Amino acid sequence: MVEAFEINSQAKLVEFKGEILQVDTNKVLVFVVHDAKTVYLWRGKKADIFEKLMGTRVAAKLSHTYSDYRIRPISEGNEPAAFLHLIGTKL
Repeated sequence: MVEAFEINSQAKLVEFKGEILQVDTNKVLVFVVHDAKTVYLWRGKKADIFEKLMGTRVAAKLSHTYSDYRIRPISEGNEPAAFLHLIGTKL
C-alpha cells in the first residue's frame, strides 16, 4: 500500500487524490510505502525552498509515526530505480 501527499505552503500534508502517482517539478511530495517500510521525500527542482524545508520537517515528524520506516530524501533527477518503479504504480 502507498499513501501519497503533497506538502503545502502551511507545511501540511495534503493527500494525493488520483489513480496514478505523479510527480511535479514545482512540488515537494511524500510517498509512504508500507510494504517496503519506506517514506520517500521527493523534492522537485522548481519547488519553493520553503516547501523543501517544510518537507524535511514533515519527514522528521513522520519518522515518529513510522519509527521502523526508512526516510529517503530524493531530489528530482536523482531518483533510484525503486522510486521510479513506484511512481508508475496505480493507487
